[in-house]
Amino acid sequence: MQTSAIQEALLATAGIQSVESVEAHALADGGHIVTARLGFGPSTPIGEVVALLEVARAEIRAIAPEAVILLEPVVAGPRGDANPPTDVFVIRGAD
Repeated sequence: MQTSAIQEALLATAGIQSVESVEAHALADGGHIVTARLGFGPSTPIGEVVALLEVARAEIRAIAPEAVILLEPVVAGPRGDANPPTDVFVIRGAD
């Protein structure tokens, strides 16, 4: 499984600010699970994050058509912001 190709495709996707990790895990039946942590800016609207996750899935699917894909969005709130947007907490709540 070409994790470097997947990482490059994700980094080239407009709106995805960082790709913290891409891993491919082989399954006993010969399939694969691809996982990735994708970074988004603190001002990225949650609707745009959802849309970008779908774009990321399509990019991965083009490289690994049969893989099960698990994506984890990471939205960093601005440091020192006493009142970060509520959607920052909703996304981080999955951690």
